[in-house]
Amino acid sequence: MLVLTFMIGNYLYGFEAVRVAEVVPPVKCKPLPKSPKFISGIFNYRGTISPIVDLSMLATDRGALNMMSTRTIMIDLADLERSHERGKKFLGLKAEKVTDMVKLSEEDFEDSGVEVPDAPWLGRVARMEDGMLQLVKPEKLLTDELHEILFPEHEYEIQLSRDENHELHYPDVNNGD
Repeated sequence: MLVLTFMIGNYLYGFEAVRVAEVVPPVKCKPLPKSPKFISGIFNYRGTISPIVDLSMLATDRGALNMMSTRTIMIDLADLERSHERGKKFLGLKAEKVTDMVKLSEEDFEDSGVEVPDAPWLGRVARMEDGMLQLVKPEKLLTDELHEILFPEHEYEIQLSRDENHELHYPDVNNGD
């Protein structure tokens, strides 16, 4: 399997390459006030408004450094959940030192022996020459609560009406209009 590697702090992590839609250069995103600290914001990814999660902030409470090798790893939501249509919604994951792909076999990986309740996205570990590489399970990055924040099921649309004087009127939400 091919693994796209990146760093969180001083440690090596990776995504299975088949789970990655694209790696894009650093993007300017619109911050979302009052959102969790690890949500960098939203940006326009190929015509789709997509949220960006800062993996360093998620894991260590320290944001990813803005370096030449900091990238946004795009994941198609269809690869995380079968209920989503391919190519319609994407999740951006900001990470440092996104520079290498390594080829490893399934046999190179083993369970870490530790389950971290607050980090269910941590996967199996492979021994490397200069340390260890831990896989990240992208489908475990989004808790139900975070999924609802980033990809709300309900999109609200307000229907305005005009009276005979052509003045706009908002619906009366108390009457269910």
